[in-house]
Amino acid sequence: MIFGMFDTRKVDDFARSLASDLSRRFPPASEARTDKGVKQQLEVVTEGLYARAVRFHQENRLGLYKKAKLGNTFRWQLKALGYTDPFIETVTKGLVVRLATPKKTQ
Repeated sequence: MIFGMFDTRKVDDFARSLASDLSRRFPPASEARTDKGVKQQLEVVTEGLYARAVRFHQENRLGLYKKAKLGNTFRWQLKALGYTDPFIETVTKGLVVRLATPKKTQ
């Protein structure tokens, strides 16, 4: 039972799927865009990812360790996909803050 607390395969797979979805819907090359729609597009895409992460958290009752693991795996996967460090920091922070926010305020 206690060892299941440290089994993060499901969390890692989910974090990779979030990063993959982000790269499909907002590829790393999109960071260079300067048109008006880029900010709106990124907001829509990230809000969808954050909502999925919150649902995953609620369904799997993630503790502090697994929330941190999800954020860390997500961050490294974005790095591997070719995103810039400032972008990775912003998107990962948004994800972690959303997971840390109490349920009633979301």
